[in-house]
Amino acid sequence: MAVTTFRIKVGDNWYTVEVNELTHSPVQVTVEGEIFLVEVEGLPAHPPVRPRRGRAQSQDLVAPPSLRNSAGGTPDNIIASPLSGRVISILVRPGEQVTAGQEVCVVEAMKMEQSIRTTRDGVIKDILVQPMDTVRTSDPLIQLE
Repeated sequence: MAVTTFRIKVGDNWYTVEVNELTHSPVQVTVEGEIFLVEVEGLPAHPPVRPRRGRAQSQDLVAPPSLRNSAGGTPDNIIASPLSGRVISILVRPGEQVTAGQEVCVVEAMKMEQSIRTTRDGVIKDILVQPMDTVRTSDPLIQLE
């Protein structure tokens, strides 16, 4: 993942901005350590499908069809990655009871670790990734029962 760093002046203030690959929109940028997704005119809307490292997985950009709800989105029993990065650790196991707000895994993006937490109580049904797997925004990580 190529990252380019810029110093940008807005008004009287200078900011350090890191820009991820300019291959698709939205583009992930980091401004003074805070991550944003920004739309870039002229770039394709979806990232190209690339093979992933680690165990074989569906190459859908979002949850595979078996994990989608009838509206085509990700159901509330799927914990999805909020950003592109690499899975650093998984803190739960199938069959484990979890509560809303509990940390279940960690994803690293641009040397920053993002704690991934459940949004509801439940029981872990399946772990869909392994440590060191590369994930994209909205990729399913963990399935709850």
